[in-house]
Amino acid sequence: METNVPMPVAWTSTIIVILAAVSDLKSRHIPNPLVVSGLVLGLALNTLDAGWQGLGTSLAGFAAGFLLMLPGYLLRFTGGGDVKLLAAVGSLLGPALLFNAFIFTVFVAAGIAILQGVHAWLRRGAISPVARYGRMLAAIAATRRPVYVRPDENEVLGRRVPLAPAIALGTLAAVWLPW
Repeated sequence: METNVPMPVAWTSTIIVILAAVSDLKSRHIPNPLVVSGLVLGLALNTLDAGWQGLGTSLAGFAAGFLLMLPGYLLRFTGGGDVKLLAAVGSLLGPALLFNAFIFTVFVAAGIAILQGVHAWLRRGAISPVARYGRMLAAIAATRRPVYVRPDENEVLGRRVPLAPAIALGTLAAVWLPW
């Protein structure tokens, strides 16, 4: 199979994201040694491939991955491991290809969240968020201030989606699909 990135980078990124996805699905945790390995290998492989320019591309990809995930972390939509994983992937892929991986990741994560929500609603009797939204709108109308009501544990939107599998699928699509 042909790819638009050097084979060592393609295979390293593939292994890193698959291991992270498996870990996230099993334990809801992405190990720091795995992420650090991805970062170090990204810096080393890109530097060996393209010298100082490769190092710069790797650092720019790291920064891009970190910055793309930071808002989600600050809003508590993602975990810190997800931020570190995408930053490590960025160090491997560089900013341009990382952006493709991120776009794929967003679509995959949205699909997973929708499927997980529908499954929870239909199979496990999870609560619809409509009532909570109604309470928030009523409180906003009464107080004229933004009001947020946290999702109930059994609410469809109260369930967290493991993001590493989406990052893995997004990365694999960006690396292995012909562009």
